[in-house]
Amino acid sequence: MAQNTSTAKKSRPRKRVKNGKKEPRSTFGGYRKRTITAREFVGSLFSLAGEAPTIYEIWGKHELDPGFREELMLAVAKLNDCRYCSWGHHEWAHSAGVSEEELAHLENMDPEFFDRRKWVAVSYVRAFVSGNFGAVPRELRKEMRENYSAHEIKEIELVVRIMDLGNRSANTWDAMLSRLRGNPANDSHIVDEAVLSSAFLMVAPIAIAYLAHASNRSFRETASSLIDYVSHYEERNKGQQSASS
Repeated sequence: MAQNTSTAKKSRPRKRVKNGKKEPRSTFGGYRKRTITAREFVGSLFSLAGEAPTIYEIWGKHELDPGFREELMLAVAKLNDCRYCSWGHHEWAHSAGVSEEELAHLENMDPEFFDRRKWVAVSYVRAFVSGNFGAVPRELRKEMRENYSAHEIKEIELVVRIMDLGNRSANTWDAMLSRLRGNPANDSHIVDEAVLSSAFLMVAPIAIAYLAHASNRSFRETASSLIDYVSHYEERNKGQQSASS
């Protein structure tokens, strides 16, 4: 008897769609980690190039308080489950004067520790990423406009776009590591992983050197801090989730 071809073929897993965004369908990251293709990466860089004057205002002129900026970037990095960026912006925020206590509350997403104005911004940036840079709840957008000027919101949204690009790029390096361990991500391709891994490996030493200088530590000590953080990232996350529940 001829086998029914419709049942003989294996059904291919479909990507989940949430808020207009495709979610990873592989076991890599437990459907949590978002990666990026080389084409998307280059396209995002070209798009951000047009924002160079505003980028200079944020990072050069410090129109946004550096500590506040880094807290927002850390909030986005935690949302995107990027262990490298979470470490980097935790360190950067601390170097900018944010206390370890405040950073711990931020990583635990504890709204009671923060004044309402700052918590509105933290909630907004996470909603902005989750909504694919557009679909933010009306009440949250309204409250954001009540607390921040249009120019400040533009700067905050630009910070979020840059952080999301960095997170997805670093997650693609993680996808390469997963592939090398014999567990490739179904929704990530080796060519994209190779390109983004090369970019990551070029940028990472520069970031470590900068943070080493900012915190008055040696390059080796700072790199060891990164390795320790990323090695215990999942364990740390579980501890934070248990503490907040």
